[in-house]
Amino acid sequence: MKEEDNQGEMELRRYRRIAGWTIGAVIFLVLVGGIVRSTGSGLGCPDWPKCFGKWVPPTDVSQLPSDYKTRFEIAGKEIADFDPFKTWVEYLNRLVGVLIGFFAILTAWFSLPLRHTQKRVTQLSVLTLLMVIVQGGIGAKVVSSHLETWMVTIHMVIAMVIVMMLITAYLLSHRSQIESWATALSSLKPQVWWLGIGVAAVTLIQIVLGTQVREEVDIVAEALGEESRSVWTESLGTVYLIHRTFYYLVVVGILGWMFQLKGAIAAVPMIKKLAVAMLGCVLLEIIFGLCMHHFGILPVLQPLHLLFATVLFAIEYSLLGALWIARKK
Repeated sequence: MKEEDNQGEMELRRYRRIAGWTIGAVIFLVLVGGIVRSTGSGLGCPDWPKCFGKWVPPTDVSQLPSDYKTRFEIAGKEIADFDPFKTWVEYLNRLVGVLIGFFAILTAWFSLPLRHTQKRVTQLSVLTLLMVIVQGGIGAKVVSSHLETWMVTIHMVIAMVIVMMLITAYLLSHRSQIESWATALSSLKPQVWWLGIGVAAVTLIQIVLGTQVREEVDIVAEALGEESRSVWTESLGTVYLIHRTFYYLVVVGILGWMFQLKGAIAAVPMIKKLAVAMLGCVLLEIIFGLCMHHFGILPVLQPLHLLFATVLFAIEYSLLGALWIARKK
């Protein structure tokens, strides 16, 4: 019996390790995707899964046929002049996506030995693998639609769903440890749970709005030109104003949630770490937002802004999930 317990614990540790790496890889892909968007490299590869019909992209226009602009047209539109930098930025984005596919396969595979003791962990891991496959197909549609706004938004939302599923499975694999918090969290009121749901929901909406703002920035940049970057924000529409307003909701919501959780923060070290990380992400997001607003939406800050918004949501969801598991106990 002891040998079986040791084997089960080893399988559980192995699963947690690969699941944690997969979560990190998905969040890293969000950063890479942000770099693709901020550098205007979304159409750097006009076809999928190959790039200009090649498995290894060209590095010079001389490696392409003379009619490449029309041969690789997207949605009936002639593509722009070949830019090796944009091509390779987009291609590296795809390579990271392939890497995540392998991580998802390993996560599902290592969850199989847990199917008798951790059934939900296995179910979520296998479902995540299917979602990653779907996400790859959506990525192809994003390119073929010529970066249609609603397709880009769906692509981002699915990425968030994948993060949520992975985090849920990861937390469930730690169920016994989290359930030990039950006594320390017994005094929490029901509104703490609902406030946390509201904060996470507003943060997710904020991320989705951010993808819409990103599209508006592209339109304004094309209309005004790079030399007018300092006035770009003045030309953005209602979505940008809503996006800015929602940050007040996020900040006030998180501060209120932390106040309601002060007892749990004092009693459970892991909750304290999550709370500190959450506040750190909020502070960075405020700094990035202010810098982009006042200094012309600097390209280097756009992917970082998206990255830490994603990390913030992941932390919020992790804390919510842990509270839910402990609350069920």
